[in-house]
Amino acid sequence: MLRGFLGRRSRSAWVRLTYLCVITIIFLFASSQFKSTATHARFVPEPAQPVHTIAGAADPRLRPNPESLNHNQDGIDQPDPARVDSPDVPQHQNAQWVTRKILQQQRTSKKPFENVVINGEKYPKLTPDGKFIPQRRIIHLDLKGAAYKPDYFEELFAFFNRLHATGILLEWEDMFPFKGRLSGAVNKNAYSMETVERILKAAQKHHLQIIPLVQTMGHLEWILKLEQFAHLREDSRFPQVICFSDDDAWDLIKEMIEEVAEVHKKYGMPYFHIGADEAFQIGICNASVARIQKEFSRERLMLWHIARTARFVKEKYAETQVLAWHDMMASAMESDIEDYKLTELVQPVLWNYAEDLDIYLPRSTWMLLRNFGSVWGSSAWKGADGPARYSTNANHYVKNHESWIKQFTMVYKDFNVVEGLIMTGWSRYDHFAVLAETIPVALPTLAISMETMLEGRPLLGNHPVTSELLQCSPPLDLGYVASGCRFPGSRIYELINDMYQKQMQLRTYRQDDYEVNGWLSRVADEYTVSSHWYIDKIEQMIEMHAVPLERIAEDLRFEMDKIFYKDTIDEFLFTYLGEDLEWLNKKRETIKKVSDAKAFPKRPFVESAKSIGTQCS
Repeated sequence: MLRGFLGRRSRSAWVRLTYLCVITIIFLFASSQFKSTATHARFVPEPAQPVHTIAGAADPRLRPNPESLNHNQDGIDQPDPARVDSPDVPQHQNAQWVTRKILQQQRTSKKPFENVVINGEKYPKLTPDGKFIPQRRIIHLDLKGAAYKPDYFEELFAFFNRLHATGILLEWEDMFPFKGRLSGAVNKNAYSMETVERILKAAQKHHLQIIPLVQTMGHLEWILKLEQFAHLREDSRFPQVICFSDDDAWDLIKEMIEEVAEVHKKYGMPYFHIGADEAFQIGICNASVARIQKEFSRERLMLWHIARTARFVKEKYAETQVLAWHDMMASAMESDIEDYKLTELVQPVLWNYAEDLDIYLPRSTWMLLRNFGSVWGSSAWKGADGPARYSTNANHYVKNHESWIKQFTMVYKDFNVVEGLIMTGWSRYDHFAVLAETIPVALPTLAISMETMLEGRPLLGNHPVTSELLQCSPPLDLGYVASGCRFPGSRIYELINDMYQKQMQLRTYRQDDYEVNGWLSRVADEYTVSSHWYIDKIEQMIEMHAVPLERIAEDLRFEMDKIFYKDTIDEFLFTYLGEDLEWLNKKRETIKKVSDAKAFPKRPFVESAKSIGTQCS
């Protein structure tokens, strides 16, 4: 009986439990649908609009559309810009609204570049097979090494115009005539302000957009190497990165920016490049250590400085967009980048000069910066093939540009606009490094690289446009040269590459020739003993190597004087030819002394007191 009672109670309970479960499931299902609908409604992206419509000046790339001032393309009302920027709305709320609008536009707009026009051409510009062609092609001129005499700029700019370049990035460094505190740091050959304006007028005359570059964090050796500025180093041992958290250092940075910008703005300054790359020492000086307590990390400290520098430029020059090299931002967290509103303040320039960018600039790097609406790429046409490379190695740079075609084609749809390509031409790896390729040596490389980018494909050694422009067919291989070329400084191009070939022959001779190593060694130099028979044979070979190099040195000095200042010529010849000429002249002296000798001492020739072993002990 008890079993029957319990059984009936059990079945009744299970029925009620089943009904309760069904009702609960129906309730939860209905609730989830309502909650899902409400949640989705909160995150429906607000209608997309051009990045610069609300905050800052209108973007000159965009076609004006009066009907879109307060409505998007779907006719949905947009916030009134006057309302958003009104004094009644807190400024930080304005910035947050703009940031949200920009980020949502970048993440949701399927055709973000629909109305963009660059240099009169609709963006993007693609080859028939879909390869991306940069519509801004900016040639970088690095004046921290082998700066040119003023007259050469006119020739260069005319040449750049024929290459279909659209602008120049001028890195003045110590060649700019800074005043005040910085006047004592400038180069002894620095241009006058009249010369600076003459250069800018020449660029404008040849329809080249002018972008100034002022380093504002690292690569400030030209200032920090000096005793009067050594206290502003981030690390007292390394005169590279400025202690930007220090008020005095910040004032100095602002002075540099203002002095350069004030002259550039007369000739149009749509962009200003603040550098900000390769700052290897951060968070070391006292001011930075104190500032980290507020910013919480070295990475955020760096972003804080980039942001305030960009904001300073934009507040003083409202129509100017700020560029910065990407490498110091690429390691930051996206949330930190958004915290400092860098996506509103800066257009990053992603740079790499390798032959295979898939290895050194993978898609993941681009995606780290995907919240920036506008980005640039940066290749190299000289000064990026080793710090002591002085002869032509076009093949390296052409491969870099071929790889950039692949990069741009892969990523351009991920951004509102890929603004263009900055083709860097470094004169030194940094202020203390030796001279790299001088500009005449690399102009054929630049022409080939530009033709490659405009064609949007590898040209496999066939460069008809370059050949017509230069009146020659420059080879791609290291140190090889075409004769009869016609471009600014073409004779220097021929002489330096000829010098390279002659030096390679001399090095082979010094290393492999058994006569010079057997009978004109250091023993012969030091003790004037050798065989007259072999010395007579060696003398002919020494002259065969010495005479052409001496002639090249003389001709180079004459030709380089047309373009460069004397200190550049002296430095180049001292660095790259001086050691070989010294060795050859030393051997000539030994040959003469041995030839004049009528007799020689008995062995041992090498006195023990002069032996290396004795000197070491």
